[in-house]
Order: sequence, then C-alpha cells, then structure tokens
Amino acid sequence: MSNPFDDLKSDDGGRTEPADENDTDPGADSMRTVDEPPSEDAPNSSVNDGATPEQSGAPNESSGGPGASLSPAESGPAFEYSEVQQKPFYARTETVDEFKNTVRTSIVPTLAEADVLDEETREIHDAILRLANERPERVAELVLEERRQSGPE
Repeated sequence: MSNPFDDLKSDDGGRTEPADENDTDPGADSMRTVDEPPSEDAPNSSVNDGATPEQSGAPNESSGGPGASLSPAESGPAFEYSEVQQKPFYARTETVDEFKNTVRTSIVPTLAEADVLDEETREIHDAILRLANERPERVAELVLEERRQSGPE
C-alpha cells in the first residue's frame, strides 16, 4: 500500500502518481481535485472512467435508446477516486468547521432530497472548486474583505 500523501511531494502542477484505488479511507479532511475536469464547452461530455457501459451500469445505446438516462441517485459518483489528485488545503480551523457543518446540514440533505445517498467528499470538494472557478471575482472579494477586517488596528 502506498502512502496516500505521496502526491503532495510536488505541488508544482506536475502530474504525480495516481491515488491507490485500494485505499478505503480517502481522507475526508483533505482537498481532492480532478486533474483535468471536463471542459465547459462540451456540456454533454462525461468523464470516462474506463468502464464499459455494462461495467458502469450505464444503459447500452442499443437497449436504452437516447431517452434512457440514469438519475444522479442511480449513477453513483461523478468520477472515480483514481481520477483525483490530493492537494494541500489551508484554511483556519473555524472556517473548516463551518464548512463541515454546511456540508452536513445543507449540502448532504439537498443531495438526499434528490435521492443521492452515496455522495463522496471528493465530489463536494470538486464542486466547491468549480464554483470558485466560476466566481473568481467573489473569491477575490472575500480575500480583500478579510484583509480589511484583520488589517492594522
């Protein structure tokens, strides 16, 4: 079994060894990101995990037809553990605690309402990073607000 933190050795954006698929504890407190998320230019594209439709449970084109698609509850995680790269995640304890509480009290219940009961931490972390990528100006505003509040007194 390899060290789950091996991929933290180089934080220069270079590709590192893929995570060990046999790890049962993906480290819920660590930030995980997809190396190369699907482009937003192709809204109908999906992540190919290397599984055939029969292996992934996806309907076969010849049997399901174009109208047959799985609901998010039936499809399982959006991407496999082997597609993530563990990265350091630096935040204050109170911010992390608030984030965990929000996940527990808002995000997971919203997913449960959509019958998604097998959410993965990696999916939530990936969604948060995608949201930050969509709203970089808001991220900058939050950094500036915090600096102004904690500035010289």
